[in-house]
Amino acid sequence: MLLTTAAYWPGLGGGFLFDDFPNIVHQDAVHATALDPESLRRAAGAYREIYGRPLATATFAINHVYGGLDPWGYKAANLAVHVVNALLVLLLLVRLRDRDGVPLLAPAAAFVLAALWALHPLQVSTVLYVVQRMESLSIVFVLLALLAYVHGRRRQLDGHRGWPWLGVSALIAAVGLLAKETAVLFPVFALGLELALFRFELAGGRRSRWLVGLYGFGLAAATCVFLVWIAPRYFTAEAYALRDYSAGERLLTQLRVLPMYLGWIVLPRPDAYVFYYDHLQASQSLLEPATTLAGGLLLLALAVSALLLRRRMPLYFLGIFWFFAAHLLTSNVFALELAFEHRNYFALLGVLLAAYALLAPLLPKLGVGARRLVGAALIGGLFAMCLVRSSVWGDPLALAMQMAGGNPASSRASTDLGEQYMVLSGYDPESFMYAMAQAEFERGSRIENASLMPEQGLLVLAANAGVSSRPEWWDRVEHKLRTRAVGPQEMAVMMGLLRSRRDIEVFDDRRFAAAYALLRERALLSAGQNFEFGMHALEYAGDEALAADFFLRSGLAARNDPRFVAGIILTLADAGYRQQAEALAAEMRERGIAEVSLDAAEPAPGTEE
Repeated sequence: MLLTTAAYWPGLGGGFLFDDFPNIVHQDAVHATALDPESLRRAAGAYREIYGRPLATATFAINHVYGGLDPWGYKAANLAVHVVNALLVLLLLVRLRDRDGVPLLAPAAAFVLAALWALHPLQVSTVLYVVQRMESLSIVFVLLALLAYVHGRRRQLDGHRGWPWLGVSALIAAVGLLAKETAVLFPVFALGLELALFRFELAGGRRSRWLVGLYGFGLAAATCVFLVWIAPRYFTAEAYALRDYSAGERLLTQLRVLPMYLGWIVLPRPDAYVFYYDHLQASQSLLEPATTLAGGLLLLALAVSALLLRRRMPLYFLGIFWFFAAHLLTSNVFALELAFEHRNYFALLGVLLAAYALLAPLLPKLGVGARRLVGAALIGGLFAMCLVRSSVWGDPLALAMQMAGGNPASSRASTDLGEQYMVLSGYDPESFMYAMAQAEFERGSRIENASLMPEQGLLVLAANAGVSSRPEWWDRVEHKLRTRAVGPQEMAVMMGLLRSRRDIEVFDDRRFAAAYALLRERALLSAGQNFEFGMHALEYAGDEALAADFFLRSGLAARNDPRFVAGIILTLADAGYRQQAEALAAEMRERGIAEVSLDAAEPAPGTEE
């Protein structure tokens, strides 16, 4: 515990990164000022989707109560969660036994493996990347559930009543779903325990028909849901409209990504962990590139070897099974990004188990002192690498320089570095750092397949300095919006520019309006986004026709929420745009969406100006 805390402590002084901004910094719902039921309820509902992550967002709100938007407290809380997980991993490893109750790991070996899991430098970007508390918090409950499951199964194998513990394990995992969907993998991890260790048996070697039936039914049901509902839904152009690749291309790419993950774990090199992987191009076929086929063959060899060694090396089988199981969601058909480091938070444990199983036969040949020396060397080596990496993460400028220097093909890394220079410039056009920021944003914007983020940096830099933006910057924005998939990142840029507009004087509202007008046919905007763009068109761009179109789209997008429709109409009226409010009210009435009285309507949440 002390080693883990010491290794990550230097990184607590770092800043927010990437998805921290939309999920925490710009997410008003988690900006609680008091620890009361209403604030926690609001934070728990931060995501408007049917399924959110209320437990994780509630913890962000608690952080905000005590520390505002100071990243230190958020990162310290993440570290506390990681320390808890390290202890749970140790407890789980100590309790891994075969059917006869013989421990599969000596306490010393379990301690070393738990320490390696906690101190591996790959874990830095999960622990110190605040938003990934969602991942680590869900794993708390997965580990607790696995401990309860192992205890229940041990009781059954010893001839005692264990079903209540199995039920408790399912309930604990269900709580984990409130942090992140990762917890849905608990039954798969438990299946790995059955196949490797327990083999669905009870006391006396009797096969449990209930367990076999339960897992058989669950596997059949999950397969049917995947084939009938999930796969057809995601193997469509619409499902991947936000991405530059298809579901098939994403699956092919995972044949390269999973071996890359294995390399990161087995041969830890902090310089290989670049955090942003927007430079990674999707595979077009098994031979485009050829590493796709090579990676697929490697993964197949691992799977086959695990099956062949299941009885002789149960820990090897369990480790390989857990590695694949941990990636069952993120390496599947879902329209996610291609790769992230935090996806290996639990998977790393599987690889460590498999590696130990392969090396275990050699350990008896070493003396006790030699074994202790090897364990200490491994722990010390990973501690040093983790300490170095977390120290870099504790300095925003050093981190940005390392990421951009180590991955020059990443427009995200380039943008981060440009933003650091921008802050240091104080928005002074005469500052050397101002020129550095502009040059870095320009470099990032010309990277192949670069996002809109560098252009956003250029526009915000100029606007805050009171300098007019260059036409070519807007030209590039419009070109990218016309020719590339408009995903969450592009929408975040456009909404970020909209937020920035409220605090600056010099801004080309006409060009901005021309840019977001393209989104009408290129993206599926929410009711709130349509309304906000409409207000900008009305207040800043002076384009009443464009504003009216966005207001209509907002009403249509909220057709099932009459209160929201009433709210945007009242907001327009209260802002002095009575004519537009009346026109929208008439349109909504004619379409049968809402009957709105301008005198009685209440503003919708999030629409007040």
